Amino acid sequence: MKNKKTGSLYAAGMLIVILAMGLYYVYVLDLNRHRKVSDSYRYYYLDKKLRFWNKYQSMYVIPGHVYDTTIERPYFLEKSSVSAPESDGSGMNFSDSTALIFKMYKNPDRLYVYFRLKSEMGHTMITVGSHSTAYLDEPGSYEIYIPVEPEFIDDNPGTVNRVPVSTSLPVSIYALAITAKKSVPEYYGQYSLSRITVEDYPEPEVR
Repeated sequence: MKNKKTGSLYAAGMLIVILAMGLYYVYVLDLNRHRKVSDSYRYYYLDKKLRFWNKYQSMYVIPGHVYDTTIERPYFLEKSSVSAPESDGSGMNFSDSTALIFKMYKNPDRLYVYFRLKSEMGHTMITVGSHSTAYLDEPGSYEIYIPVEPEFIDDNPGTVNRVPVSTSLPVSIYALAITAKKSVPEYYGQYSLSRITVEDYPEPEVR
């Protein structure tokens, strides 16, 4: 009888320990989710939305700074559809859709997304936002400026912005920038570049 009672007490004690550990685990998860962390930390580690980690834990971008994506990893890229820089120096593979997630210290009057990229197939559309699209008719390397539609940039500087980017066919990106001007440092790479600048965001079609 004594052994049976001891066994019951042991089982009850173990159950209490397991319940306590479970409650503690839930508490830690909740604390981790709601604690004060940087937006960069939250988007990368907690929400798992960013492709690359920024060791400075900042989501701010400096307009005009060009990332050489044959070796660099832009910290403002969303996780989907973008590879890390390839080891052969061919840049980042981009297919389907992703987004640029970033903050700005000050909103410029106009904002562009700048690409240096290669299209193996041609007949490719690169779209920023909803309607700003560059058309790559022929296979080859391109330098492209595509304007960001104003509705994708929050009126309040310091707020996280999300700008969708998509491609109709896979491309390789050599360089990437968010810029307020239609000019960035010259490129002296191995490819001749065709330049495309989308001057205005087209009006959406009325259906």
